[in-house]
Amino acid sequence: MQHCSTLSRLVRPLFAATVLTLAIPAQAAPVQAGGRAIAGAQAPNESPQGREHRAGIQALLDGSLPMAKTHFEASLKIDPQYAPASIGLASVAQSESKPAEAEQYLQRAERAAPQSPAVHLAWGRYYKSNKQADRAELSLLEARRVDPKAIPPLLELGDLYLRVGRAADALKLYRDAVFMDSTNQFAQYGLGVAAAANGQRDEALGAFGAAAKLAPRDPGPLHAAGLIHMETSAFEKAVAAFDKGLLRQPKSVPLMLDRANALAGQQRWSDALKQLERAEKLAPNAGQVQLKFADVYQGAKRWNEAESRYLRVIEMEPNNASAFNNLAWMTVARAGDPKMAVAWARKAVELSPGSSPFHDTLGWAFHSMGDLQGALESLQRAIKLEPKVAAYHFHLGVVQNELKQPVAARESLKLALVLDPKMPQADEAKSLLKSLL
Repeated sequence: MQHCSTLSRLVRPLFAATVLTLAIPAQAAPVQAGGRAIAGAQAPNESPQGREHRAGIQALLDGSLPMAKTHFEASLKIDPQYAPASIGLASVAQSESKPAEAEQYLQRAERAAPQSPAVHLAWGRYYKSNKQADRAELSLLEARRVDPKAIPPLLELGDLYLRVGRAADALKLYRDAVFMDSTNQFAQYGLGVAAAANGQRDEALGAFGAAAKLAPRDPGPLHAAGLIHMETSAFEKAVAAFDKGLLRQPKSVPLMLDRANALAGQQRWSDALKQLERAEKLAPNAGQVQLKFADVYQGAKRWNEAESRYLRVIEMEPNNASAFNNLAWMTVARAGDPKMAVAWARKAVELSPGSSPFHDTLGWAFHSMGDLQGALESLQRAIKLEPKVAAYHFHLGVVQNELKQPVAARESLKLALVLDPKMPQADEAKSLLKSLL
């Protein structure tokens, strides 16, 4: 089976309380020992509009958009120039997928407080949600300039840079945020994600560990640490991290699925299937649960059961690219019908053309069918999308060798071994390389 990058799974939306911190006037913000605002607590001498605004933020945290809107509107009735309430209404509008309405509220907030860092932060979030990265960056940088000691602009900028592939810039920002406030759980989590994106796994694990201590009920940092361990095949450590996460959130299906994956990595097939049975009881109609069943059956070489589950996923979710991809990969692995493997792999690429593993699968399916030129082109696309995956270069080297391109084949095989000397195909790569010398 083929798996995609961990980074996209680690990046998650910032918690609303942290993002909205700048929208709470400093003189009206009760704080904890760590210096963070408490959304639901009333400050001494807080204004009536401030109380309504704070109640609106608490409603947002509770997931009640109508109640939040009611409180923010009440705040503006008391003081039509109260910018934090307009920012709150913009946040509600964004959550309701009403960008034009959100923009109107932000313009109102900016007219009321043109130099407010909270306004620039809100504009940055608005542009980011609308995939206007350049404008988002400018607004967030302005928020940081206006208030250099504020953490939220750093977190939002770091998140933006991760999403646009500027991992090194993100890492610097999150390190700055943690230096400014090491007790900020969101800064620690962001540092973990950015460090992982830069290949700094030890730093990532340390940051996720810190975030887990700072947020004792949140399974996210433990889940993230488990995924990092999975990348290095430290399956026992991954299982331990997922177990701790499940203690915090016993009914988390995503945690269960990754725990099953880690158990499968240890070839504990029976334990993995038992874990999936528990997940299936909680989410009987979830395609991802069925997909993971299929993956585990595939790993255990229970081909027919795996194929049945993959086909069930496709029936449930006709656009599930992973199901088509993994079905194709398994078909090649079990020496099945190469034409079907190519057809399924093509469908996966059609559904997700930016996925490097899917192009690799298609290339290997072409190889199984004897279409070496097709294999060459697909593998080159996979490498263009993700240049540092050892398996892709190994597959390319095999195909180049069969195309009678010994010089290119040697370079591909050497690079594969440099990228991952312990890859599963290492012995095969070394043997083939030796035959080409």
